[in-house]
Amino acid sequence: MLRRILKASSSEGDLVADFFCGSGTTLAVAEKLGRRWIGCDLGRWGTHVTRKRLLGIENCKPFEVLNLGKYERQYWQGVTFGDAKDKPLTERALYEYLAFILKLYGAQPVAGMAHLHGKKGKAMIHIGAVDAPVTIGEIDAAVEECAKLKQGELHVLGWEWEMGLYDLMVEAAKKKGVKLLLLQIPREVMEQQAAAKGDVRFFELAYLEAEIKQPKKLTAQVALKDFVIPNTELIPEEVRSKVKKWSDYVDYWSVDWDFRNDTFMQGWVAYRTRKERKLSLTCDAHTYEKAGKYRILVKVIDIFGNDTSQAFDVEVK
Repeated sequence: MLRRILKASSSEGDLVADFFCGSGTTLAVAEKLGRRWIGCDLGRWGTHVTRKRLLGIENCKPFEVLNLGKYERQYWQGVTFGDAKDKPLTERALYEYLAFILKLYGAQPVAGMAHLHGKKGKAMIHIGAVDAPVTIGEIDAAVEECAKLKQGELHVLGWEWEMGLYDLMVEAAKKKGVKLLLLQIPREVMEQQAAAKGDVRFFELAYLEAEIKQPKKLTAQVALKDFVIPNTELIPEEVRSKVKKWSDYVDYWSVDWDFRNDTFMQGWVAYRTRKERKLSLTCDAHTYEKAGKYRILVKVIDIFGNDTSQAFDVEVK
């Protein structure tokens, strides 16, 4: 039906848009018919299913998956705590935002700190900004402040995260005597009913382990070694009962062989389909044109549609 609709209403090279694309049927048809396309969906899993569906099309043209959540959060913050959506937050409005997140997390505000915003039990709390990823430098500053105050635990709550910081920051904090937990601020925070009912849960970040091999000159190869989802007790039992090993949580993983801290360029990918449930945990070797230092970024998408990335700096010889 969609093939007939698109043929009747557009020509090859025209732009087709589906702003509630679901599993991506319209986009897949548009791609096969030689149309350009834009697709949007609020659901993480819908976006992920659409991505896999498009990748399964022979000779599919390159496309990007963009996260526009930052703008939604900025609008929510301005409307909820600011005087207007197009004006910067006042100091008072920023305090109300921090107090709101702390209340949902079950923590109390603290005053007079440069990088620490609250306390829950024995743990100090730092909250990331709505419109920017939590950075390594930001976490390091909060850890330093904890260490100076002789506080042994820090919880960092963030909407987005600088890529590849998990292992680096947890180990660095441990050396300074601080136990570090990185927790995701869920989208449900912006839903008035969920927030009012207290139906908001903050989950620890998942993390991955990988080994970078160099089988021969000017080549690199990635082997996925582990993928950890903390708080597995919160996953429904019907799902947990089917998971036999760590890789069962992985639905898709890909590699950018020369990540430059901008757009993720997918150089290799493996994913499960309904027919093919097996997943290779070692990618094909990649050959570089010349020796040098490169940043390899490995991205995993779990069975719930969540992204986890880890960067590896390597010297190719």
